[in-house]
Amino acid sequence: MVIVVDDGLEHENAIQDLGNSLFGSRFLLIKNKDRGISAALNTGIEQSTADWIARMDTDDIAYPERFEQQVLFLENSAKDVLGCGTQVRFINSQDHRLEKSTLPSTWEEITKQFLRKTCFVHSSLVIHRNALLETPYRSSLDGAEDLDLILRLCEKGKVLNLNRVLLDYRMHLSQESFRTRARQTAIQELAFRLAGVRRKNKPDPLDFDSTLAETFIEWRLSRTGYVRSRTFLTALRYMKTYLSGGDLKGFMQSAFVCLKSVPTSLAALHLSWCVLEKAGAVLVERATPFEPLNIN
Repeated sequence: MVIVVDDGLEHENAIQDLGNSLFGSRFLLIKNKDRGISAALNTGIEQSTADWIARMDTDDIAYPERFEQQVLFLENSAKDVLGCGTQVRFINSQDHRLEKSTLPSTWEEITKQFLRKTCFVHSSLVIHRNALLETPYRSSLDGAEDLDLILRLCEKGKVLNLNRVLLDYRMHLSQESFRTRARQTAIQELAFRLAGVRRKNKPDPLDFDSTLAETFIEWRLSRTGYVRSRTFLTALRYMKTYLSGGDLKGFMQSAFVCLKSVPTSLAALHLSWCVLEKAGAVLVERATPFEPLNIN
């Protein structure tokens, strides 16, 4: 069965005709227009009948043995293992290979880090369908829906990483994750805060007030120097990856963005230093005007 979830197709009829001609009755086009990525993912998962759901973005490249290796690992793992990701090789827009990821692979390593930094590449994940039905993506965290999902899944079971590269993850300056980086990091902070609240055996604040997510995100983005600092740090990370892979063009392009967004205020400089020193979830330790989201 081939299922296409329509979250804003420009040529819906053409897609329907192509699907029918290629797959006949095995093709299903579901209208889910303009509801966002989380709603589209949840709809696709609900319609699927497979035991395992593999996640992947359109501009990434899965290795031929990826699914076989991951499913084999999962089917031979304990029942509390809900899914797994892999190490990835970063590539540029011309498929030139850059550096490899160094993600934690064992549960012990992951639990030491997963409340302060992202430990998985979303595109590499394979997760049991039943786990995703019980713990669906949340639309209020679109932009970091993957981190929020993983944090909630890890409260119910284990998600691991195979310690081998099985996917090429593309990075370029025009991709969504770069252009909206400041907003994404604000949503990531929110996901970490929510996980911290739940860790104290308190109910998730979004279960009572779903508008709290957008209110917090807009507040964080309005803080002095926040957008500039997070854009600068992302460009800095891209520079390092491009340089390690010998991509001088990518290095120069990201260096230009980096110079344009160099922190100029004390607040932005301080934030940049804190993130470099303690990883992206450093702000979780600080109080906000939103009492339900304050952990300490």
